[in-house]
Amino acid sequence: MGLNLKNCPRCGRVFPAGSGRDICSKCLEAEDDDYGVVRRYVRDHPRSTVVEVAEETGVDEEVILQYLRDGRLMSNSFSSVINCERCGKSIRGGRYCDSCLNVIDSQIRGVDPPKEDEPKAKNLGKSSKGMHIKNNIF
Repeated sequence: MGLNLKNCPRCGRVFPAGSGRDICSKCLEAEDDDYGVVRRYVRDHPRSTVVEVAEETGVDEEVILQYLRDGRLMSNSFSSVINCERCGKSIRGGRYCDSCLNVIDSQIRGVDPPKEDEPKAKNLGKSSKGMHIKNNIF
């Protein structure tokens, strides 16, 4: 069985497929360097827009937006730049807002979250032990 190789979409170099990344190690190193520059700039200039960060750091706007989507970078000034992929609400970073993350987490765990207009379940039994269904304890 041979080694699977693929070309880096950024620079064209050949690198081992299945390394966990879609780019070669040299491009990954350059991406990490760019991330450090962007992160320091945003830390020192927290009210900067994505356009300003790109202009001042030399890092492409799309790369900065990818850092936001990946959750690697967050800033209050970027909140109107990306939206939750589920509900469309403006978010500071990542792919989903906190509310949608809670819903997704509940669905993954196999439990539907209570709807916002549904009252929370009350303790209907007299004892705090056991499962409660109506007024019966099992």
